[in-house]
Amino acid sequence: MTTIRFIREGIDIQCKPGENLRDLVLKEQLQLYGLKGILGNCGGVGQCSTCFVSVEGGTKNSLSPLTRVEEEKLKNRPDNWRLACQTLINSSAVILTKPQSPPSNLKDLKESTKNKKLPR
Repeated sequence: MTTIRFIREGIDIQCKPGENLRDLVLKEQLQLYGLKGILGNCGGVGQCSTCFVSVEGGTKNSLSPLTRVEEEKLKNRPDNWRLACQTLINSSAVILTKPQSPPSNLKDLKESTKNKKLPR
């Protein structure tokens, strides 16, 4: 088992390597989408670009490599952003959901996350 730490929600969720990040978020009933995504997400095929997440920690190989869809859809986004629907989990990582609307206390959330070691 591996652990994904969701810093906005303040929880750690265990999952199996190879699991899709979007599927994990939805299964755990976390809020992945902003208003646009709630009203019109594509169901996980990488076409709507509404399931943004920001990778805030882990190793370089914690998640699968960028897909061609992501390379196209994330051209003008920060390097640590991913589309959850295109991302497979390899090992423990720290994720910020909805990075396009960061919480006002994001700096504090990131700091508190750094102080807690991720389980392997």
